Amino acid sequence: MKIVIVGQYYWPENFLINDIAEELVARGHNVSVLTGLPDYATSIVPAEYRHGKNRDEIRNGVVIHRVPIIARRHGFFFRVLNYLSFWVTSSVYAATHRYEADVIMAYQTAPIFMGAGGIVLKKKLKKPLFFYCLDIWPDQMKIWGVNEKNPIFSLVKKYCQHAYGSGDLVGITSRPFRQYLIDVNKVDDKKIVYLPQHSEKIEVGEDIDRTDKESVDFVFAGNIGQQQNIECILKAVSKMHSQKPYHIHIYGNGTSYESCKELATELKINDKVTFYGRVSKDELKEIYPKMDAFLLTLCPESKVGFVANTVPAKLQGYMSAGKPIIASVDGGAKEIIEECQCGIAVPADDIDAYAEAITEFIENIENYRECGTRAKKYFEENFDKKVVMDKLENYLFELAKGKTQC
Repeated sequence: MKIVIVGQYYWPENFLINDIAEELVARGHNVSVLTGLPDYATSIVPAEYRHGKNRDEIRNGVVIHRVPIIARRHGFFFRVLNYLSFWVTSSVYAATHRYEADVIMAYQTAPIFMGAGGIVLKKKLKKPLFFYCLDIWPDQMKIWGVNEKNPIFSLVKKYCQHAYGSGDLVGITSRPFRQYLIDVNKVDDKKIVYLPQHSEKIEVGEDIDRTDKESVDFVFAGNIGQQQNIECILKAVSKMHSQKPYHIHIYGNGTSYESCKELATELKINDKVTFYGRVSKDELKEIYPKMDAFLLTLCPESKVGFVANTVPAKLQGYMSAGKPIIASVDGGAKEIIEECQCGIAVPADDIDAYAEAITEFIENIENYRECGTRAKKYFEENFDKKVVMDKLENYLFELAKGKTQC
């Protein structure tokens, strides 16, 4: 098949779409990517991509076309300009440049506008569109304080109905997204398919012998931002009174990193919590075997809207490493943990319940010994790269053959 993928972020940015595109090439397909200039990781466009440089590249068989954007920089104003600029430039490029395709795929994280070029190509080439929804809109805007009372929300909602409605199939990464898309964005239920994000399997070494361990060790690894709600972990620890020794290890960085460190000091829990900053994946592979359980937290729907139902890719990574998961989450992530029986899941931002859950694990750790095994098995059956790619490839084949309902 000839496949055109449209999305604002691609290599050298670190998104799963890189793996998807290259795997499709490895399976014998012709893949082109229409994307923006890389600025996600640094908030600025690197020198090697300025002034028209490296706009057309080929990497591991994937043909990459880049359109100009206004860099993210910092602050809400430039973030909006960044999103709108890709919307405009990708649409213009799609309309004015020659493409051949059997099927088009829009890879939509935030914002909804990054699928616009794919919609243009669908109309221009009269080819089917697979709209892959990884971030739910318009509710994502509530994180920025833009809610239903704001006229901007209403305008974006109308565009969302147009964008999602343009998909011949709409892939969702979290099961609760289905009803939201039906109710809010008026998407035909028959067009919606569940396609969770795949995750790289984290191959860790043998677990250390617990016989000589003096404490129970928990780890959080990943982005430390508003949506991740690390504050819930810290506040829960401040309420715990376990007599057994334990420690919380937090690896990663992000917009809330410094404020979380300050909160830990205010709560007087620095003897129980250590922040290490960002580390490499190879370092994490050395760290994970020493840990007893993973911690996972997200903001509740009352704070961030329906986006609270997102299933973070971090969950899949945790499961592949084969450790119990102690979570304070809602929606799809909570459903998966309960279905898999791989740990404890309490409602998002329920600090008292989370404190009790962590304490329960510390006091009765032997009761959770099989959770890691179940987590790894569930990962292999549902989130392994080959499993997910087989499903995606089949959806694209079906669309290319003219089938537009699941």
